[in-house]
Amino acid sequence: MNAGTSVQLLSEDNAEAVASARPSWADVVPSCLERSRHGTSVTFVAFRGGRPVGLADLACGDVPEIKNVGVLPDLRGQGVGSVLMAEMERWAARGHTAVTLRVGLENDDARRLYLRLGYLPTGETSTVSYEYLDDDGQLRTATETDAWMTKGLA
Repeated sequence: MNAGTSVQLLSEDNAEAVASARPSWADVVPSCLERSRHGTSVTFVAFRGGRPVGLADLACGDVPEIKNVGVLPDLRGQGVGSVLMAEMERWAARGHTAVTLRVGLENDDARRLYLRLGYLPTGETSTVSYEYLDDDGQLRTATETDAWMTKGLA
């Protein structure tokens, strides 16, 4: 793994540590665990030095969708996202030939990562509104337009 980064599935055993790493993660951990119990998604957690530093979902379906990829701000650009993506791709490749994701049109850093990892734009976009907790614990509403990307899996 990259620079001491390991990946585990989110579980009851590590959920408290993950939730305490970032307010926005505390907000989503319960729903991630619930979706996992129902088999609708799998949540991956990147750890470095025993500390949760990244989080991402893989939604199950005919073509799995990578969602909600997040890395702690102080570790962005250090390979954590790449390690998470590789693990989700390995997981998805067990029974699937492709994986998709959406990336905000304004999220240039994430789009560069996905392009570097072999994801290709489909030309499709979608717009979604949602509520989230920011890093200060404040409830916010956002509307973003996302570009769809896809990658074939070996």
